[in-house]
Amino acid sequence: MVPVTEFLPTLRMLVDVPVPGVMETAIVKAARKFCRDSKILVKSRQFAEVYQCQSVSIVGVGAELKGAGIVTVTSKGKPLSSGSDYQIDGLDSVKFNADFSEVLVMGLAEPKANTGQLPAILLDDYVEGICAGAASILQMMPGTTWSQPELAQVNEREFVSTIRHAYRYSIEHTPALEETRPMSKREFY
Repeated sequence: MVPVTEFLPTLRMLVDVPVPGVMETAIVKAARKFCRDSKILVKSRQFAEVYQCQSVSIVGVGAELKGAGIVTVTSKGKPLSSGSDYQIDGLDSVKFNADFSEVLVMGLAEPKANTGQLPAILLDDYVEGICAGAASILQMMPGTTWSQPELAQVNEREFVSTIRHAYRYSIEHTPALEETRPMSKREFY
């Protein structure tokens, strides 16, 4: 984890906001959207045994991250069924309907809204894209001296392009995500 302030030098090259705290809020907001849409933060937890009515979470309590969706739940390497074997109680919580052993829960994570720390991968690999997203958020603020809607569109395109690149990387390198991707069925005549 790295402080949100590590992103500021890159963001300042795109937009200069004289109000303290506004840039950091925009960075966290952009990072949350980036993580949710790109599925880049995959977390997993293993349990030797789980019991009926037990709830488990992918992200531990007190972390700077929160769950953003369950990808897969397996027991002894075999997929469990949502609805019959377990219930999804939220973006980060799975409640089991029976006892299982050797359980693996895999899910997605994103930063919390009020965090002061972001995962290092976001700084190391995606700082330009996340800062473009933050710049877009800031430049779309009406009635401010730094408002520039035309430039915001350019930055938004860069942000979306980075999300797409990260999403492709996630899908290619995490086979469990490939199975959750919606497939459209088409009929050709």
